[in-house]
Amino acid sequence: MSSQTFPYSGNYEMNGKSTENGAYRNGNAKELLRPLSQECNYVPLHKRIQKRINAGDPFFSLEFFPPKTTQGVVNFFNRVERLREGGPMFVDVTWHMGSDPANLNKETSSSSIAAGCLDFCRVDTMLHITCAQYTKEQTMKNLEQCKEMGIRNLLALRGDLPQQDENPIVYKYRALDMIRWTVEQFGDYFTIAASGYPMGHPEAPSYAADLQYLKSKVEAGAQFIITQLFFEEAVFEKFVRDCREIGITVPIIPGIMPIGGYENIRRIAELSKLTIPDWLLNALEPIKQNDEAVRNYGIHLATQLCRNLLNKKTAPSVHIYTMNRESACREILQNLGLWQQTSIRALPWVPHGGHHPIRCREDVRPIFWAARPKSYIYRTKDWDEFPNGRLGNISSPAFGDLKEYYLFYLKGQTTKEDQLKMYGHELQSIEDVQKVFINFLTQQENENGVKVTKLPWNEQENTQEETRLINEQLLWCNNNGIITINSQPAVNGAPSTDPLVGWGQPGGYCYQKAYLEFFTSRENAEALHTLLPAYKRINYHIINHDASIDWTNSAPTTPIAVTWGVFPGQEIAQPTVVDPLSFRVWKDEAYDAWLSHWAHLYPEQSSSRAILQQIHDEWCLVTLVDNDFPQPVILYDILEKMLQQVADSKKINEQLQS
Repeated sequence: MSSQTFPYSGNYEMNGKSTENGAYRNGNAKELLRPLSQECNYVPLHKRIQKRINAGDPFFSLEFFPPKTTQGVVNFFNRVERLREGGPMFVDVTWHMGSDPANLNKETSSSSIAAGCLDFCRVDTMLHITCAQYTKEQTMKNLEQCKEMGIRNLLALRGDLPQQDENPIVYKYRALDMIRWTVEQFGDYFTIAASGYPMGHPEAPSYAADLQYLKSKVEAGAQFIITQLFFEEAVFEKFVRDCREIGITVPIIPGIMPIGGYENIRRIAELSKLTIPDWLLNALEPIKQNDEAVRNYGIHLATQLCRNLLNKKTAPSVHIYTMNRESACREILQNLGLWQQTSIRALPWVPHGGHHPIRCREDVRPIFWAARPKSYIYRTKDWDEFPNGRLGNISSPAFGDLKEYYLFYLKGQTTKEDQLKMYGHELQSIEDVQKVFINFLTQQENENGVKVTKLPWNEQENTQEETRLINEQLLWCNNNGIITINSQPAVNGAPSTDPLVGWGQPGGYCYQKAYLEFFTSRENAEALHTLLPAYKRINYHIINHDASIDWTNSAPTTPIAVTWGVFPGQEIAQPTVVDPLSFRVWKDEAYDAWLSHWAHLYPEQSSSRAILQQIHDEWCLVTLVDNDFPQPVILYDILEKMLQQVADSKKINEQLQS
């Protein structure tokens, strides 16, 4: 390279303005991040709710229902991940009988959706459970499955049976029964919520009788209450007052449904057997044909209702019935000041935090899955414990198979036609492949007039923010047949508030070793292998698709820390490592992406597929770590020498042949 690459130490210039002290981080999180050590123990949801109430710190939660299609599921998880950024206390998923709710082998079932929210969206998740349709044994089996999934929060509901005739339906089991069974069988493992009806359950003998039944549910073990939707502040205020008067002391959270459409709210009210106030119907009548006007009015009404309840301390939080919509919920929460865009990353990768019963202790991951976090989560979902403090030897836990992950979690994220527009309808040479990577880095439109926003090795669009620090070097690599799929710049003591590389507690400092992962031709890899012994500061691993080449100077089972941080009053954290054992697992996934996510777009006998197959079969996957992080990075200088050595060898061979 023509210019040296120095380690970054913060104060990056963005549009001519300094970002020192994290001035360009967006958001206004209400509370600073807790020390990592405090995330290591699971804290039950009801205790975290009570802590926020005691502190006078309002919060919000969100309710969703299962999508109907696999494509809908992919979009759903993306939506939940975006809403997670606002900091919900929890999300809950309805028990939808049409989804075959307990079937974990069905992608659209309530249980599968709840598991995905917990594992892949990394948000504390509550699952609705109904019991009227089941025997006691079936209900207990459903609860046991929840425990196996890692779900710790339940909303206990009776559910409905179909009306057979004019006679009243006789329910053998109700929510109260299920709450008692849950406590008897599982003790305090689950946080249990109960439903409350501010105007009384429509099937209850009376409003007073319904309150007494709610009290029985609380006495049996329900730890907080989420109410049915309502439209008037006074209705909720009276309900809370009446509950307190009969001795119900647990938190009562109001369920709020933003009006999204005129006919929609009428249908929901009819199904819920709710009466819509005349004033609301009169307000909607003039605008009922204007969907945008109804939506805006619904946002205004929900904002005012929530603001009044929170300001008067009538409610400690709000529970939004999202109807699987995103924008209205976000707007309402931002209006209320509840949207908490976190200003500092807790770790270089997004952790589950303290709400996951097992992953709450996880604070170390191999760097290889940096652009595919869902894959890593999926492939390690059956582990009984996760690395905490250091990665250690992970030769025992087995990584899960990729087949189901490919069939479901990556399915449908980008259409075939959109992929072809990004990657090219026809590939005629290796250079055409290189152009795809170059266009991804530059974000300039290609010959099809589109930007390459995602590569087969990426789950999310676009590059990491820190990539801009080494973008020039990565472009040079890809222009010269060094196809990069993962990288990080060297960092020497950047403030933890830095907008590009910062993470952890304020007042800390972050460090990184330069890391580069790439595919290159076998002749390049062989030349590199002859050069690397002269550079003792470099750790390397060179491997091919079938591991017939497997060259490394790293210890067989010892991970190398490539990211670490120093924070006030804490041990040094090392959340990202290069691990030889994990790399051999990742190798299969990295190579498979050439075929499963790219070559399959083209006809079997096409030149495009042949070129990608050639890369898969003949090229090597390489990782390089420059351990001398305070000094200028030499990785790219070594690669330049590699290319020169290959060119010199070709020249000599040509001279000999002539």
